[in-house]
Amino acid sequence: MAKRQSPNLPAGRIISADDEGLTAAFQRMGETLGRLGEGEDPRDYVKRGPGIIEEHVSHIVELLKDADAFDVIELMRMRELPMFLEGYRESVEDNLPSAVELIALILLARGQRAPVQPPTRKTRPAGLVPDLHDRTAEMLTLGSFTLLDSGERDEYGPLTALSASYVSHDLTVQFKQYLHVHDEINTALFASEHIGDLLVEALGFSYEDFLAVREAVAQVHGEKFFALRDATAAMFEQRDARAKDPAFLAEARIALTSMMELPGSRATLSVEEIAPSADVDPARAQAVLDLFSLSFEETDTLDVVRKFLSGDNPFRSASLVRDADGVYISTGKPIGTDCFRLVAEEALKRSAPKFKRYEKRRVTVSEELALQRLATLLGTSTTYANLKYFRANPAVDVARLGPDAQNITSLAEQTEADGLFLVEDVAICVEVKAKSLSSAARRGNVQRLSADLRDTVGSATAQALRLEDHIRTNGGLWLEDRTWLDLSEIREIRSVTVFLDDFGPISTALDELVRADVIKSERFPWLITLHDLTIIAEVMDRPAEFLLYLRRRTESEVSLTFKAIDELDLFMLFLAGGLWVEPDPDRVSEEFLGVPRPTGKERRRYRESATPTRVMTHTDPLDAWVYYQEGSSAEDAPKPVFEAMPTVNDLVNFLQDGRKPGWFRFSADLLNLAEEGQESVADMVQHLVRTTASDGLHHNSLMTFAGAWGYPTLFMGTKPKGMSDHEANRRLAIYGFTKKHQIKSDRALMVIFDEDQQVRSVRYDNSPPEENKELDDAAIEMGLIPAAVMGRPVPPSARRTTKRLNPGKRGKGRRGRS
Repeated sequence: MAKRQSPNLPAGRIISADDEGLTAAFQRMGETLGRLGEGEDPRDYVKRGPGIIEEHVSHIVELLKDADAFDVIELMRMRELPMFLEGYRESVEDNLPSAVELIALILLARGQRAPVQPPTRKTRPAGLVPDLHDRTAEMLTLGSFTLLDSGERDEYGPLTALSASYVSHDLTVQFKQYLHVHDEINTALFASEHIGDLLVEALGFSYEDFLAVREAVAQVHGEKFFALRDATAAMFEQRDARAKDPAFLAEARIALTSMMELPGSRATLSVEEIAPSADVDPARAQAVLDLFSLSFEETDTLDVVRKFLSGDNPFRSASLVRDADGVYISTGKPIGTDCFRLVAEEALKRSAPKFKRYEKRRVTVSEELALQRLATLLGTSTTYANLKYFRANPAVDVARLGPDAQNITSLAEQTEADGLFLVEDVAICVEVKAKSLSSAARRGNVQRLSADLRDTVGSATAQALRLEDHIRTNGGLWLEDRTWLDLSEIREIRSVTVFLDDFGPISTALDELVRADVIKSERFPWLITLHDLTIIAEVMDRPAEFLLYLRRRTESEVSLTFKAIDELDLFMLFLAGGLWVEPDPDRVSEEFLGVPRPTGKERRRYRESATPTRVMTHTDPLDAWVYYQEGSSAEDAPKPVFEAMPTVNDLVNFLQDGRKPGWFRFSADLLNLAEEGQESVADMVQHLVRTTASDGLHHNSLMTFAGAWGYPTLFMGTKPKGMSDHEANRRLAIYGFTKKHQIKSDRALMVIFDEDQQVRSVRYDNSPPEENKELDDAAIEMGLIPAAVMGRPVPPSARRTTKRLNPGKRGKGRRGRS
């Protein structure tokens, strides 16, 4: 994925993927700070911005006055986009794809490809590239700084800053989607087998034509480059033998010049080359090339640059430059990248019937693909798709729609949810929105962005949380046919809202969305694009990992603490164990019995973990794996995985195999443990097994994990060689049920291990805590230590010093045998 700039210096702390990435980040910050004058702060720097930009534009125009525009564009493309992706790391490279577009716009504004003055023998644009890079880099930084500075003033309300961040992201980030996902979604939307001749009628070519031309552009450009490279290499090998051959030397100079010094002619493309390579009718091929290209037009250069830096980027929907002779050159990204759907939709909107037909297809595709991805993550098909149920009327209390409700149609009206997954004792409510943000919102119009977000994010969130609220309140739903869907066994509910559009930093900015009244609830859904959901579904191995990620991303303190440019940076941080905020120890102690009052150290640790955190680029390993899978890199790269300690990993895998009791929800509880917590589980199992092997008796113990998502308890017991599985299971169950009741735990997993440390049986109890005199008496008879006086355990981390498998992933368990 392309270079991402973070022009605002983050408050609180920053998290990078590794030391190399952190060094690169600080180096970029240092370069930015180095541009400030003595005693100047970033806001003073922004005030000087217009003058700095004007000086850079004037200087660049003067530098390039006798250069062929195509030479410069190709040289900048070679500088700012990697030719090969093997070993490429976004977090440490200094490539700026947007710099190619900025230089191209400056050249387009002069009105012609040919230089303003005839080139001379001293015309060497290749030597100008480092200076062009530095000047465009400062202009892009100033553009982002200016946008964010205007956003901080909240001139148009709480979404002003978010709009500025979104425009800055849209300006500086290219290749927002991995190619295989980009193509899969667009093929489902636009393939002729689905929509017939709609695109041909609206654009003059089919989607299949577009794909063929896009491939041909890359192929023709590559063939020219590699043919010249190979010829140049061959000449280099002959240089000693033909050193005195004037014709050979002249040919070698021409080849080298065309390769690296004046590459514009070598990099050109024409319809006559592209059409046969693509096997597409020339008229259709030209229609494709023209749609995704910009032509030379004399205009005010400084005005063009200012508009570009404020978010009005003509290259948002183009990646080719066309000269007066109908010859093209690429600015780097494949045609249609990040924009094909938006370009096609704009054309289809010119005919209401055509767009209505397409819009129906868009809704269907978005919902089907979203539910398919979630089904992959959850390991089960959608329980209810397009679920029609009755929701309470605005003036009616939701509680009145319980299982005993009468005259339902007088209390409620029928509505629809896009999806509902029921997995063990967890419900996941799904809403999908296919509508795109308007072009005005993309250019930074805060009012339009606000309206668009309310119509997409706000609407989807309200619908998902409405379904969640009905299930949570009533333990079920009244369906379309007036039958009652009993969901009383559901113990945990999560909501997911999926969007077809790329929202960039918007979907990770929950704080701003809440303050702007886009999201009107204290509970948060997971806001995710279909692209990112697809990638996460390709990477994650176990449903329990996904439930844990959902918890982390929808738990308010985590969502409000961590800020990132996009979801996949947060996802990769999660896999590395860093997406975590300590549960508030005071709240946990007040809410759950048997959890002692927190110490000053625990309060301090909570405050430190809740520090506002800027997440830098973490997607390098993901990029490498995807590029290898797509075939754009020959370097084998492993798929990113979520790590866990062997004992916990084995237990989770055992539970998932055959979906044994507790396999989903309690597995997520186990994976939530920090390394030292997971080590404590392993140590306790080993201790119990050794003791049983020594004395031949049944032994048991427990660990509790009170936190933000309830009060799970793990009970572990042993089966001596001379004891039946039934008897060992019975003994642990008596202890487990009684102790769970005594401490008011909301769920418990009871696991029996044999003397070889193999799991023999599991039992899961998710019954809610309630009054039970029989169990009260049993606790007294068994001599169980009352929850109120259970001692504070020694933190596992105090027992030994270990190298953390997942640094930053907290969630220790309480240990005991009370």
